[in-house]
Amino acid sequence: MNKFTKHLYIHIPFCKYICTYCDFVRKIPKNEFEVELYINDLINKINRIQNKFKTIYIGGGTPNFLSDSLLNKLLLSLQKNIYFNTEFTIECNPDFITESQIKVFKLNNVNRISLGVQTTNNNILKLLNRKHSIQDAVDAIKILKKFEINNISCDFIYNLPLLKKSDLDDAINFCLNNNINHISFYSLEIKENSILKKMKYIINTDEEEKQLEYIIKKLKKTKFKRYEVSNWSISKKYRSNHNLAYWNLKDWMAIGIGAYGLENKNYYTNVGSYQNYKIKNNILDDKEYYLYILMMGLRLTDGINLNSRNKKAYEFYKNQINKSMIKIKNNKLILKNINLLDSLLINLI
Repeated sequence: MNKFTKHLYIHIPFCKYICTYCDFVRKIPKNEFEVELYINDLINKINRIQNKFKTIYIGGGTPNFLSDSLLNKLLLSLQKNIYFNTEFTIECNPDFITESQIKVFKLNNVNRISLGVQTTNNNILKLLNRKHSIQDAVDAIKILKKFEINNISCDFIYNLPLLKKSDLDDAINFCLNNNINHISFYSLEIKENSILKKMKYIINTDEEEKQLEYIIKKLKKTKFKRYEVSNWSISKKYRSNHNLAYWNLKDWMAIGIGAYGLENKNYYTNVGSYQNYKIKNNILDDKEYYLYILMMGLRLTDGINLNSRNKKAYEFYKNQINKSMIKIKNNKLILKNINLLDSLLINLI
């Protein structure tokens, strides 16, 4: 692993229930012992890491499904790897947030929460097999703010079954009313191993486009500014620095089953069983690496800084890029309309 890598992703695969849209590496554990074995293995791996990280992100699965004692054990092992200003994010389901859990977060320097709200429509939440209600989400935010964790991002999914424009209004108003400073709106995807796929659910792409246009239009009238295809924040201060590392294709380390990392052009994944997984390496050639640079960086409204590496990527694919779709401003390569990213990438691929 690269000693200069400044970003870390950790995957917690365990959930109490499986959402119908989910295709991440996840499982309902048989017992607490199974979870503890996995966490102990993670800690052993963490103990061998010498790096200090600018960002740490713990995702899942449902990381805050872990007991307070296991969470504390895991988070405590990471304290040697943080700076005083490390962005330390953990994904949370609203229904598992408790005061004792947030005390564990505070004790271990977790300072950013990615809250999986998904929708403010309780009936649709049930269809997704989410067990929380919108009131649970409100209560979770109150607890977080009580303990002065104010850097909260709320995740939503649009184009869900039965979702209407009024539900999108409700989601945006929910964030405004609860003083949320970061919103993510992701389009529903039917992944291969999801329950929705097995149910043969078909996505309405026309409706998807209409709903995204509606979200963009509504958020333009608020304090939220779009900085990436699916992400809005009230200021640069509240942008996700960890995700920005992905989009700017900076190296990141990944541990945990199913976790993907990128170090020294090695785009690797952790494969195998939950208690015995290993790194599967995939060394990118220049063509693949440059494609990733463009594919990730052009997601950003600010575009790609044309430094020496990124300039090489642009020069490599220059003839395949529709010039009417891009502009270069202040030495940055910018997609004029990031909603058309897929169209540009089709030509590159």
